[in-house]
Amino acid sequence: MKKIIPRGASPEREVVPVARKREALLYVEDDDDNWVVTELRLRNVYELVRAATSEQACSVLARRGREFAAILMDIELRDSELNGVELTQLLRGKSTRQNLPAYARTAPVLETPILFVTAHGAKYSDAFLLNAGGSKVIPKPVNFGELNIALTQLHLARVRQR
Repeated sequence: MKKIIPRGASPEREVVPVARKREALLYVEDDDDNWVVTELRLRNVYELVRAATSEQACSVLARRGREFAAILMDIELRDSELNGVELTQLLRGKSTRQNLPAYARTAPVLETPILFVTAHGAKYSDAFLLNAGGSKVIPKPVNFGELNIALTQLHLARVRQR
């Protein structure tokens, strides 16, 4: 079999692709099944970090907040003091911090895009979720083609700003 050598490459040197750092996504999701499916679908492209509660999300964001390319936010967070809408408002600086749990008072205010991933589209309008600080609403069950397009659009917008 004949070896194909890219134009401009030396036949003695092997061409090695350059490894790119994967963008990090935070997925705030309390449901294990939703997490597993999303992780299986996105792990080859993104570094995925999970927070199952609002407290875990605040902790991760306090340490790594500016590292995330986007936040995928579930609305209903069982076993949490804050739901996804309240957490988003907190991260956007749209809520007063005095009546919040102690862990939430030190959460950073971020401009990181937040994509609501929700089965509660009937309960909350897209306009309400966007006004709360969301960048986009993706209904559950997740159409991963739509989610990938949204993440690609966010990436391209960041690249254009540089």
